[in-house]
Amino acid sequence: MVVYLITGASRGLGLEFVKQLSARGDTVIAAARNPDRADALQSLAKENSNVHLMALDTVNKESIQAAVKEVDRIAPNGLDVLINNAGIAGNLPNATVLETTAEEYTNTFETNVVGTSNVTQAFLPALRKRETRQIINITSIMGSLAAATYAPDPFHGARISYRISKAAENMLSISWSNILKKEGFIVVPIHPGWVQTDMGGKNAHITPQESIASILQYIGSLTPEHSGVFVDEKGFPLPL
Repeated sequence: MVVYLITGASRGLGLEFVKQLSARGDTVIAAARNPDRADALQSLAKENSNVHLMALDTVNKESIQAAVKEVDRIAPNGLDVLINNAGIAGNLPNATVLETTAEEYTNTFETNVVGTSNVTQAFLPALRKRETRQIINITSIMGSLAAATYAPDPFHGARISYRISKAAENMLSISWSNILKKEGFIVVPIHPGWVQTDMGGKNAHITPQESIASILQYIGSLTPEHSGVFVDEKGFPLPL
């Protein structure tokens, strides 16, 4: 049985990960900042004994330490796959570099980059207990420097704090891959597509169900050669 830890599991893509993985019978540790307030997540846990809820604030040291102990209790033999899904769009999604404040940059970067790094560092010991050793970072093509340079900008310069944070998360993913590859880890940054979530909006191209089904199919095919390669939800390589 595969053991997954998913951050940002209370809604959107994180919640869909929990739904699809629990239906497969895998052990799912669903982490959210306030799982007690996540009604849909609570319902999944009540209906599926293989779903375990856990409080986790990815930028709070005490919360992370408590979560590590909880994972050791739930899965004493370790984790197979860590899915770093927690992230925010920021409080000023329509702001360009002309309007974005220092506070906006700091808050978005802290969650999307520092939080991802915090969680990865904290759960490396649990991942090292098993042979799968996969770390999946849900990032975005909006963080691609090549796309920003050579492709038309549909956002007209907006969402800049999010885009910068995702560019940094892509670099973080490549850096983790380079460091951990010698231990047999596979670290993959994945753009989930333009998805119909609260962040993506109702006009997005694909549903959460479609996005996560494709991502899980790709994760199931991973080999060491895939580590450090930025891809979309179907595994098609994307420019950094």
